[in-house]
Amino acid sequence: MTDWNQYKGDPHNSGLRRDLEGPSRPTEAWTIDLAGSPGSPVLDRDTVYVGTTGGNCYALERATGRRRWVFETAVATDATPVVTRDRLFVGTADGTVSALDPATGEEEWRSELPGPLETALALSDGRLYAGHEAGMTALEAETGTELWTHETESAAVGCPAVADGRDVDQRRSSRNPLSEPDDPSLLEDERMREPEQRWTDERVFAGTADGTTLALAAETGDEVWTAPTGGAVAAGPTVAESRVYVADDTGTMLALDAATGQSWFTYEIRDGFTTSPTVLADAETTFAGAADGYVHVTDTTVGRRKLRGWLFSRKGVELDGPVRSCPVVVGDVLCVGDASGSLYGIDVDDAEPRWHVALDDAVTGTPAVAPGRLYVGCDDGQLSCLEWDTDEPGF
Repeated sequence: MTDWNQYKGDPHNSGLRRDLEGPSRPTEAWTIDLAGSPGSPVLDRDTVYVGTTGGNCYALERATGRRRWVFETAVATDATPVVTRDRLFVGTADGTVSALDPATGEEEWRSELPGPLETALALSDGRLYAGHEAGMTALEAETGTELWTHETESAAVGCPAVADGRDVDQRRSSRNPLSEPDDPSLLEDERMREPEQRWTDERVFAGTADGTTLALAAETGDEVWTAPTGGAVAAGPTVAESRVYVADDTGTMLALDAATGQSWFTYEIRDGFTTSPTVLADAETTFAGAADGYVHVTDTTVGRRKLRGWLFSRKGVELDGPVRSCPVVVGDVLCVGDASGSLYGIDVDDAEPRWHVALDDAVTGTPAVAPGRLYVGCDDGQLSCLEWDTDEPGF
């Protein structure tokens, strides 16, 4: 599926639509008021779906924002849903997952999790994954039947990432000069740590509130490996090539080998990370937002700063406030929002801002991406559609 049907666009939590033309001077196409702050929206065909802290999940016409139907609940539905051609999967804060008819909003099945829902939903290979206070649960997407639950010592947080070792691109692109370590011994050390083991099955990667990243067998829920982080994992892991990238609320970002959990590098800042990393493997670049108001930019080789200043390397791109939404890349433009209500378009090649849109309140969640359009929510309960001219067909 090529549409933006789940959190950050796909089961890897990649946040990438490199195949589309990047936004250029976006303008507001429509804005709609919702009951509560919206979470991250998802898209399918001509409809945008979004839940809110107020307890409703909305189906809106993508072109106009016209309301098609509302699924009403008594508790928050702002955890990012998942949509397919046949079903919309919605989770509520009390630990209920419902499958709805995407055209009508009618409920087809309902399943109760072992604890209150704490993560966005993820879908891969017919299995729906949800993190909650007691751990991780996999449901059969067709029926809602519980397949397994893996208990953890603290709540699962963020959004689980799912990847199959047989499909993930293991190849490394040729390094560019900015990615070469200053110390040649670091490069030699990296070569020495090239893992021999590869994984050949589907795995679920999740983070917890007590500072653990874990890999589970997708079919059984059995633990494959765990790795410690400094604090609660922010927004969940990201899988790129054969690595799992995680950032935590104490200011540590890790790159872990997906097969073994072995650490490739650690990058540390003085404030906490607030988003998951978004990784451009072909450019050997990671982007991660933080409470210090920066989108931090590092390489994927040894985790060092990638941007150069006059005298010192720069930690990233400074925004107007703490970063609130995970960065997403559309074409060659990085799109990210902050607590001041600003949404930015940043050139991924030189990390220079291209444009800025001032919204009415703090940006919430992560924008959903479509050809010529971004869908983004704000704390004041508004969901906006931003559009720009493009040669690609819209919806």
